[in-house]
Amino acid sequence: MKKILTIFVLGAILSFLSIESKAQIVKGEAFMGLNLSQVDGDQAYGYRRLGFHGGLGAIVPIYKKNNFNFDIALEVVFDQKGSHQRAQYVDNNNNTYFTTGLGYDGYFVSDEKDPVTGAYDLYMNYLEVPLIFYFSDKQLASIGIGFSYGRLIGLKEYEHGKLTNVNLSYTGEDKYNLNDFCFLGDLKIRIYDRLKLGVRFQYSMAKIRTRDFYLVNGEYDCTREQYNNTVTARLIYVFNEDRSEYIRDEYVFRGDNPKIHQKSIDKKLKKLRKQEERALRKAERSLE
Repeated sequence: MKKILTIFVLGAILSFLSIESKAQIVKGEAFMGLNLSQVDGDQAYGYRRLGFHGGLGAIVPIYKKNNFNFDIALEVVFDQKGSHQRAQYVDNNNNTYFTTGLGYDGYFVSDEKDPVTGAYDLYMNYLEVPLIFYFSDKQLASIGIGFSYGRLIGLKEYEHGKLTNVNLSYTGEDKYNLNDFCFLGDLKIRIYDRLKLGVRFQYSMAKIRTRDFYLVNGEYDCTREQYNNTVTARLIYVFNEDRSEYIRDEYVFRGDNPKIHQKSIDKKLKKLRKQEERALRKAERSLE
Protein backbone atom coordinates (compact mmCIF):
# COMPACT_ATOMS: atom_id res chain seq x y z
CA MET A 1 0.00 0.00 0.00
CA LYS A 2 2.90 2.38 0.70
CA LYS A 3 4.20 1.83 -2.83
CA ILE A 4 0.77 2.63 -4.26
CA LEU A 5 0.55 5.86 -2.26
CA THR A 6 4.07 6.79 -3.41
CA ILE A 7 3.08 6.33 -7.06
CA PHE A 8 -0.04 8.44 -6.57
CA VAL A 9 1.87 11.27 -4.91
CA LEU A 10 4.54 11.17 -7.62
CA GLY A 11 1.90 11.44 -10.32
CA ALA A 12 0.25 14.38 -8.58
CA ILE A 13 3.57 16.21 -8.38
CA LEU A 14 4.29 15.57 -12.06
CA SER A 15 0.87 16.79 -13.13
CA PHE A 16 1.38 20.17 -11.49
CA LEU A 17 4.95 20.80 -12.59
CA SER A 18 3.47 23.20 -15.14
CA ILE A 19 2.86 25.72 -12.34
CA GLU A 20 6.60 26.33 -12.07
CA SER A 21 7.94 28.96 -14.43
CA LYS A 22 11.09 26.96 -15.10
CA ALA A 23 9.05 24.07 -16.47
CA GLN A 24 6.78 25.82 -18.93
CA ILE A 25 6.99 23.05 -21.52
CA VAL A 26 5.35 20.58 -19.12
CA LYS A 27 1.55 20.73 -19.02
CA GLY A 28 -0.72 19.35 -16.34
CA GLU A 29 -4.12 17.78 -16.93
CA ALA A 30 -7.07 16.67 -14.84
CA PHE A 31 -9.72 14.33 -16.20
CA MET A 32 -12.92 12.60 -15.20
CA GLY A 33 -15.19 10.19 -17.01
CA LEU A 34 -16.99 6.86 -17.14
CA ASN A 35 -15.85 3.32 -17.91
CA LEU A 36 -17.87 0.72 -19.78
CA SER A 37 -16.18 -2.58 -19.07
CA GLN A 38 -16.43 -6.33 -19.31
CA VAL A 39 -14.21 -9.27 -18.44
CA ASP A 40 -13.59 -11.46 -21.46
CA GLY A 41 -13.82 -15.11 -20.49
CA ASP A 42 -16.29 -14.89 -17.59
CA GLN A 43 -19.42 -16.00 -19.54
CA ALA A 44 -21.08 -12.61 -19.04
CA TYR A 45 -21.12 -10.68 -22.30
CA GLY A 46 -21.27 -6.99 -23.15
CA TYR A 47 -19.92 -3.68 -21.81
CA ARG A 48 -22.41 -3.62 -18.96
CA ARG A 49 -20.34 -2.62 -15.93
CA LEU A 50 -20.42 1.14 -15.46
CA GLY A 51 -17.55 2.59 -13.42
CA PHE A 52 -15.77 5.81 -12.49
CA HIS A 53 -12.60 7.02 -14.21
CA GLY A 54 -10.60 9.97 -12.90
CA GLY A 55 -7.10 11.22 -12.24
CA LEU A 56 -4.21 13.58 -12.98
CA GLY A 57 -1.47 13.64 -15.58
CA ALA A 58 1.58 15.40 -16.99
CA ILE A 59 2.22 16.06 -20.70
CA VAL A 60 5.76 16.66 -22.01
CA PRO A 61 6.34 17.70 -25.67
CA ILE A 62 9.22 15.73 -27.19
CA TYR A 63 9.12 16.91 -30.82
CA LYS A 64 7.45 19.81 -32.62
CA LYS A 65 7.23 20.79 -36.27
CA ASN A 66 4.86 23.35 -37.75
CA ASN A 67 1.35 22.61 -36.50
CA PHE A 68 2.08 19.04 -35.37
CA ASN A 69 3.95 17.58 -32.44
CA PHE A 70 4.68 14.44 -30.48
CA ASP A 71 4.02 14.34 -26.72
CA ILE A 72 4.51 11.83 -23.96
CA ALA A 73 1.98 11.69 -21.11
CA LEU A 74 2.19 10.08 -17.70
CA GLU A 75 -1.04 9.68 -15.72
CA VAL A 76 -2.22 8.41 -12.37
CA VAL A 77 -5.77 7.05 -12.65
CA PHE A 78 -8.41 5.54 -10.40
CA ASP A 79 -10.43 3.09 -12.52
CA GLN A 80 -13.51 1.02 -11.69
CA LYS A 81 -13.88 -2.07 -13.86
CA GLY A 82 -15.72 -5.36 -13.75
CA SER A 83 -18.59 -7.29 -15.24
CA HIS A 84 -22.37 -7.47 -14.96
CA GLN A 85 -25.08 -9.88 -15.96
CA ARG A 86 -28.63 -9.63 -14.73
CA ALA A 87 -30.70 -12.67 -13.71
CA GLN A 88 -31.23 -14.88 -16.75
CA TYR A 89 -34.04 -17.13 -15.51
CA VAL A 90 -36.38 -17.73 -12.58
CA ASP A 91 -37.28 -21.15 -11.20
CA ASN A 92 -40.93 -20.89 -10.20
CA ASN A 93 -41.24 -24.64 -9.69
CA ASN A 94 -38.25 -24.93 -7.36
CA ASN A 95 -36.60 -27.38 -9.73
CA THR A 96 -33.45 -25.51 -10.66
CA TYR A 97 -31.65 -25.68 -7.35
CA PHE A 98 -28.05 -26.48 -6.62
CA THR A 99 -26.19 -27.20 -3.42
CA THR A 100 -23.94 -24.23 -2.70
CA GLY A 101 -20.36 -25.12 -3.41
CA LEU A 102 -21.28 -27.66 -6.08
CA GLY A 103 -19.69 -26.56 -9.32
CA TYR A 104 -18.24 -23.35 -7.93
CA ASP A 105 -14.91 -24.61 -6.68
CA GLY A 106 -15.46 -24.03 -2.99
CA TYR A 107 -16.78 -20.49 -3.16
CA PHE A 108 -19.54 -21.39 -0.69
CA VAL A 109 -19.20 -23.54 2.40
CA SER A 110 -22.87 -23.87 3.30
CA ASP A 111 -25.03 -26.86 2.38
CA GLU A 112 -28.12 -24.71 2.08
CA LYS A 113 -29.85 -24.63 -1.30
CA ASP A 114 -30.09 -21.44 -3.30
CA PRO A 115 -31.90 -20.72 -6.57
CA VAL A 116 -29.79 -20.49 -9.74
CA THR A 117 -30.58 -17.17 -11.47
CA GLY A 118 -27.54 -16.67 -13.70
CA ALA A 119 -26.95 -13.20 -12.20
CA TYR A 120 -23.30 -12.16 -11.96
CA ASP A 121 -21.59 -8.99 -10.71
CA LEU A 122 -17.90 -8.22 -10.45
CA TYR A 123 -16.55 -4.96 -9.01
CA MET A 124 -12.83 -4.19 -9.35
CA ASN A 125 -11.04 -0.98 -8.35
CA TYR A 126 -7.64 -0.29 -9.91
CA LEU A 127 -4.98 2.34 -9.35
CA GLU A 128 -3.27 2.70 -12.72
CA VAL A 129 -0.24 4.47 -14.19
CA PRO A 130 -0.60 4.81 -17.99
CA LEU A 131 2.27 5.94 -20.23
CA ILE A 132 1.05 7.24 -23.61
CA PHE A 133 2.73 8.60 -26.73
CA TYR A 134 0.60 11.17 -28.60
CA PHE A 135 0.70 12.52 -32.12
CA SER A 136 -1.16 15.84 -32.12
CA ASP A 137 -2.66 18.24 -34.59
CA LYS A 138 -2.47 21.28 -32.32
CA GLN A 139 -5.68 22.78 -33.60
CA LEU A 140 -7.94 19.76 -33.32
CA ALA A 141 -7.01 16.26 -32.11
CA SER A 142 -4.46 13.96 -30.51
CA ILE A 143 -4.09 10.23 -31.19
CA GLY A 144 -2.19 8.17 -28.64
CA ILE A 145 -0.93 4.66 -28.08
CA GLY A 146 0.65 3.29 -24.93
CA PHE A 147 0.65 0.94 -21.98
CA SER A 148 -0.51 1.01 -18.39
CA TYR A 149 0.25 -0.74 -15.15
CA GLY A 150 -2.68 -1.29 -12.82
CA ARG A 151 -2.80 -2.50 -9.22
CA LEU A 152 -6.00 -4.12 -7.98
CA ILE A 153 -6.97 -2.38 -4.72
CA GLY A 154 -10.62 -3.45 -4.34
CA LEU A 155 -12.60 -6.57 -5.32
CA LYS A 156 -16.13 -7.92 -4.82
CA GLU A 157 -17.82 -10.75 -6.69
CA TYR A 158 -21.48 -11.85 -6.62
CA GLU A 159 -22.92 -15.02 -8.17
CA HIS A 160 -26.67 -15.65 -8.34
CA GLY A 161 -27.09 -12.62 -6.06
CA LYS A 162 -24.78 -14.06 -3.36
CA LEU A 163 -21.44 -12.58 -2.30
CA THR A 164 -18.61 -15.05 -2.90
CA ASN A 165 -15.46 -15.29 -0.83
CA VAL A 166 -13.27 -14.13 -3.72
CA ASN A 167 -11.50 -10.96 -2.57
CA LEU A 168 -8.01 -9.48 -2.36
CA SER A 169 -6.94 -12.02 0.26
CA TYR A 170 -8.39 -15.04 -1.59
CA THR A 171 -5.64 -17.62 -2.26
CA GLY A 172 -7.39 -20.25 -4.40
CA GLU A 173 -5.99 -21.41 -7.72
CA ASP A 174 -8.51 -19.20 -9.51
CA LYS A 175 -7.54 -16.03 -7.64
CA TYR A 176 -7.25 -12.71 -9.45
CA ASN A 177 -3.83 -11.36 -10.41
CA LEU A 178 -3.30 -8.16 -8.44
CA ASN A 179 -1.23 -6.68 -11.29
CA ASP A 180 -2.76 -5.80 -14.66
CA PHE A 181 -0.63 -4.74 -17.63
CA CYS A 182 -2.71 -3.23 -20.44
CA PHE A 183 -2.33 -1.98 -23.99
CA LEU A 184 -4.33 1.17 -24.72
CA GLY A 185 -5.34 3.46 -27.57
CA ASP A 186 -6.54 7.02 -26.96
CA LEU A 187 -8.20 9.83 -28.90
CA LYS A 188 -8.61 13.42 -27.65
CA ILE A 189 -10.56 16.14 -29.47
CA ARG A 190 -10.54 19.80 -28.47
CA ILE A 191 -14.10 21.00 -27.85
CA TYR A 192 -13.43 24.42 -26.29
CA ASP A 193 -10.21 26.23 -25.44
CA ARG A 194 -8.33 23.92 -23.01
CA LEU A 195 -11.23 21.49 -22.57
CA LYS A 196 -11.06 18.21 -24.51
CA LEU A 197 -13.22 15.16 -25.03
CA GLY A 198 -11.41 11.82 -24.86
CA VAL A 199 -12.19 8.23 -25.78
CA ARG A 200 -9.92 5.37 -24.68
CA PHE A 201 -9.80 1.62 -25.33
CA GLN A 202 -7.86 -0.58 -22.92
CA TYR A 203 -7.21 -4.33 -22.95
CA SER A 204 -5.18 -6.61 -20.67
CA MET A 205 -1.94 -7.90 -22.16
CA ALA A 206 -1.84 -10.83 -19.74
CA LYS A 207 -4.64 -12.82 -18.12
CA ILE A 208 -6.02 -11.50 -14.86
CA ARG A 209 -7.47 -14.88 -13.85
CA THR A 210 -7.91 -18.51 -14.92
CA ARG A 211 -11.15 -20.17 -13.88
CA ASP A 212 -12.82 -23.56 -14.24
CA PHE A 213 -16.55 -23.51 -15.01
CA TYR A 214 -18.99 -26.25 -14.04
CA LEU A 215 -22.56 -27.10 -14.88
CA VAL A 216 -25.18 -26.86 -12.12
CA ASN A 217 -25.08 -30.64 -11.73
CA GLY A 218 -21.39 -30.47 -10.85
CA GLU A 219 -19.98 -31.67 -14.17
CA TYR A 220 -16.90 -29.89 -15.56
CA ASP A 221 -17.72 -27.53 -18.43
CA CYS A 222 -14.61 -25.56 -19.47
CA THR A 223 -11.56 -23.56 -18.34
CA ARG A 224 -11.19 -19.95 -19.43
CA GLU A 225 -8.57 -17.25 -19.12
CA GLN A 226 -9.97 -13.82 -18.31
CA TYR A 227 -8.94 -10.33 -19.49
CA ASN A 228 -10.09 -6.79 -18.72
CA ASN A 229 -11.75 -5.06 -21.67
CA THR A 230 -12.64 -1.39 -21.13
CA VAL A 231 -13.92 1.60 -23.12
CA THR A 232 -13.68 5.03 -21.46
CA ALA A 233 -15.28 8.39 -22.26
CA ARG A 234 -13.83 11.35 -20.37
CA LEU A 235 -13.47 15.13 -20.18
CA ILE A 236 -9.94 16.53 -19.93
CA TYR A 237 -8.80 19.97 -18.84
CA VAL A 238 -5.20 20.99 -19.63
CA PHE A 239 -3.39 23.43 -17.36
CA ASN A 240 -0.75 25.96 -18.39
CA GLU A 241 -1.40 25.48 -22.09
CA ASP A 242 -0.53 28.49 -24.27
CA ARG A 243 -3.64 28.52 -26.44
CA SER A 244 -2.05 30.85 -29.01
CA GLU A 245 0.50 28.23 -30.03
CA TYR A 246 -2.35 25.90 -30.97
CA ILE A 247 -3.77 28.24 -33.61
CA ARG A 248 -2.56 27.68 -37.15
CA ASP A 249 -0.34 30.44 -38.56
CA GLU A 250 -2.67 31.19 -41.47
CA TYR A 251 -5.40 32.21 -39.00
CA VAL A 252 -3.22 34.64 -37.06
CA PHE A 253 -3.39 38.32 -38.12
CA ARG A 254 0.02 40.01 -37.91
CA GLY A 255 -0.71 43.34 -39.53
CA ASP A 256 0.32 43.62 -43.18
CA ASN A 257 0.48 39.88 -43.87
CA PRO A 258 0.56 39.08 -47.63
CA LYS A 259 -0.78 35.59 -47.02
CA ILE A 260 -3.84 36.95 -45.22
CA HIS A 261 -4.47 39.54 -47.96
CA GLN A 262 -4.10 36.96 -50.74
CA LYS A 263 -6.62 34.66 -49.09
CA SER A 264 -9.08 37.55 -48.88
CA ILE A 265 -8.51 38.47 -52.56
CA ASP A 266 -8.94 34.86 -53.70
CA LYS A 267 -12.18 34.58 -51.75
CA LYS A 268 -13.61 37.76 -53.31
CA LEU A 269 -12.56 36.70 -56.84
CA LYS A 270 -14.25 33.33 -56.37
CA LYS A 271 -17.44 35.07 -55.28
CA LEU A 272 -17.34 37.42 -58.29
CA ARG A 273 -16.83 34.51 -60.71
CA LYS A 274 -19.88 32.76 -59.30
CA GLN A 275 -21.94 35.94 -59.69
CA GLU A 276 -20.79 36.33 -63.31
CA GLU A 277 -21.66 32.72 -64.08
CA ARG A 278 -25.16 33.14 -62.64
CA ALA A 279 -25.69 36.34 -64.64
CA LEU A 280 -24.53 34.64 -67.84
CA ARG A 281 -26.88 31.70 -67.34
CA LYS A 282 -29.76 34.11 -66.68
CA ALA A 283 -29.00 36.04 -69.88
CA GLU A 284 -28.86 32.84 -71.94
CA ARG A 285 -32.26 31.74 -70.63
CA SER A 286 -33.79 35.14 -71.50
CA LEU A 287 -32.61 34.79 -75.14
CA GLU A 288 -34.18 31.35 -75.60
